[in-house]
Amino acid sequence: MSSQIDLNPPRGMRDFLPKDWIFRQKLMRAFTDAAESCGFLRYETPVVDSYELFERKAGEEISEQLYDFTDKSGRHIALRAELTPSMVRLYFGNQNQFPSVAKIYSIGQCFRYERATKGRKREHFQWNIDILGERGVSAEAWLLFTAVRALNILGLDDNDFKVYVSSRSLLSDYLVSIGVNEEKHAELMVLIDKKEKIPAEVLRDSLKEAGMNEEQIGQLFRFLEVKEIDQLAAFVPAENEGLLQLKELFAKAEALGISSYLKLNTSIIRGLSYYTGIVFEAFDVRKEFRAIFGGGRYDHLFLKMADKDIPACGLGFGDVVIEELCAAKFGRPETYAPVRLMMGYFNEELQEKAMSLASDFVREGIDCDLALSAQSPKKFFTQANKRGALLTAYLAPEEAEKGQFILKNMITGEQTVAELSQIEEAVRQISAVHV
Repeated sequence: MSSQIDLNPPRGMRDFLPKDWIFRQKLMRAFTDAAESCGFLRYETPVVDSYELFERKAGEEISEQLYDFTDKSGRHIALRAELTPSMVRLYFGNQNQFPSVAKIYSIGQCFRYERATKGRKREHFQWNIDILGERGVSAEAWLLFTAVRALNILGLDDNDFKVYVSSRSLLSDYLVSIGVNEEKHAELMVLIDKKEKIPAEVLRDSLKEAGMNEEQIGQLFRFLEVKEIDQLAAFVPAENEGLLQLKELFAKAEALGISSYLKLNTSIIRGLSYYTGIVFEAFDVRKEFRAIFGGGRYDHLFLKMADKDIPACGLGFGDVVIEELCAAKFGRPETYAPVRLMMGYFNEELQEKAMSLASDFVREGIDCDLALSAQSPKKFFTQANKRGALLTAYLAPEEAEKGQFILKNMITGEQTVAELSQIEEAVRQISAVHV
């Protein structure tokens, strides 16, 4: 039996090397900045919660995907598979601590035991934004504006992704109009949600097995091909609530300046049964990846989980797909995150002076990486280049006696002998361009 440790993370899990954090920090800042600039308040919940909480939200089938266990006190608990159940628990138990219309967000690591594929891992970080207490479509519009804002911060625009919008209530009304019993709707919507993932004939066979006849299936397929709101008039009455809500959403998207991102797609359903109204999913324009984010209105989830009916809508935005999409467009980082200044010195006699100066730079708000031992100029500049330093300040005996430094711009290669004040000005100049 080999005593060597397996150096790979568990299947479906990820390690993040220092260079990976260039994008990850940018992503988390985009999530945070977009949410907070749009008035969302942050909350946090534990990475473990009661098993029952997840089961009540998603049903018993979730048990196959949960990392669950019994703790030392005999409680059945689980690593969270998503953020929403814990959010419901937190909000319901502390409702008086939130505004009457609560715009809230969280960023947390989630775990789900399922097959690891492209765009899907067994762990991921998820950004959830939710609006609780508002029944109007303005809530969905503001959610989508916030999500689009995050993607814009990352450098993506309407040439890179689209948000496909539909309505579960509209589809449900149409199914009733063609004679499909409401008791069948939940089962059928799970199947319809797979429309763009499986061949049409496979879907037809599944719908037939679920109780739809050939005529109803043909009518449904024609409905699912509609891509323009005006075309929906041929399928539902003009006063249909779902249709009116979709029209209102597109009007509000125009007012918010995001209408170029939104497209109607009546086959977007979201397979989870707790969605009640408008639903949406974002994809890259070529649909090379899984959904970037998805969500919608879930007005009765609180009633199901906590016996209190609270209007709500929200979306979940994982880190895996967006990282792949950004890597495809911008490439992956090849170096560490840059540091503005690196301080080095020729011998140990100069170490404490270098330490004093480096600590002063940090206190002044200037990033500074200090060499922890004396190095020759060649070795120091090699290390600074590998570290990604934009500037270096090197203390050599002759210059140090005069209160001077060897200052090198690592971007241009320009090297000068400089006073302390010149270092501070050089840091400000290079920071304005490169940081």
